Amino acid sequence: MQVDRLGALSALLQWLGPWAPTRAMPRRVVRTTWIVRRGDVPGRRGRKTGARRAPGPRTRLEVHEFRAAGPSLGTFLVTPGLHFDGPDDPRFERFCRVLAHAGFRVVVPMLPTYAELVVHPSVVDELELVARELARRMAPGERFTLFSISFGSWPALEVAARLPDHVDAVVTFGGYTDFDAAIRFCVDGVMRRPDGHVKLARDPLNQPALFLNVLPWLDVAEDARLALAEAWREMTYRTWGRMELKAPGRLSPFADEIAPSVPSEQRELFLIGCGVRDGGADLVERALARAGDAVRFASPRPALDRIACPVVVCHGRDDDVIPWGEAEKLYDAASRRVPSRLLLTGLYGHTGAGSPSPRGLVREAWTLLELARVLASGGRVRELLR
Repeated sequence: MQVDRLGALSALLQWLGPWAPTRAMPRRVVRTTWIVRRGDVPGRRGRKTGARRAPGPRTRLEVHEFRAAGPSLGTFLVTPGLHFDGPDDPRFERFCRVLAHAGFRVVVPMLPTYAELVVHPSVVDELELVARELARRMAPGERFTLFSISFGSWPALEVAARLPDHVDAVVTFGGYTDFDAAIRFCVDGVMRRPDGHVKLARDPLNQPALFLNVLPWLDVAEDARLALAEAWREMTYRTWGRMELKAPGRLSPFADEIAPSVPSEQRELFLIGCGVRDGGADLVERALARAGDAVRFASPRPALDRIACPVVVCHGRDDDVIPWGEAEKLYDAASRRVPSRLLLTGLYGHTGAGSPSPRGLVREAWTLLELARVLASGGRVRELLR
């Protein structure tokens, strides 16, 4: 590894290890914003300003760019997952600043549909618009590394398959392979693997976002869907990121306070969707059966059949949003076609660093080092995986 990359490796290990303060951010990293498409502001920020509407061609598509002083070692295009704050989420912004502090140019879009907590086919086209604009701003022949978080794995892999001349590699963290298995896990906590199913801990805070996405296939009149959708979004606004609310019974006061905003005939469904009433798993199963091929667009498998760049699959063993078995499937599919690597770690869950025991820290040291080596190779990951 080149000397300047060793400096990047050192910086990444300093900031990404479990010893680093989780709220601290590197200094002297500058964030700028450029606009790919003008329009109404999506997500919670748009709701606060009154400038929000359903995602579409008239929705603002903006990009944050993070850079430190000095020449760049390479470029990352980071694809966020489903979150109403997108790249403004403090944990996400911290990661981008750490990458920039290590010497990289970091570009991350506010994807409108994901800011509205909706998995929609248009997210791929929007990410492609950003990727093409980034490529236009880069030197001829220079490639960027696509790094994806959670549900950002599918659009990242698809864009990499569409733009083989511009993408160095794809690095997924907490991604999925089978969309239906990933969303079923949100309500039943069952990790579905080819060699058998395993029951794991799941994050109950995510259930309203899941119900928001299966709403078109629930038994709800079309004119009643808007109120339900907004109520489930409001539930996420009030509860996401608050780990103490994962304990049984802690979500009920929030759901009860929001419920009057929903028509009386839909309140029971709202409470089920919030996870404070039983029956969520059965409703999701019926919704998926009705949806049929309508949700097939969210599968990364077609992209994995066409992808030409290396793929690094990273996943936390304690991930309670998307189970680590999805990483095994993703690696299996990618490795049949391109150089690939699988990194499973106990140091990180879905929403941040964990606190392993001293023995666990020793056991995980190699995985952390390998992840840092991949990130320190940004823009040239394919050279590392030859």
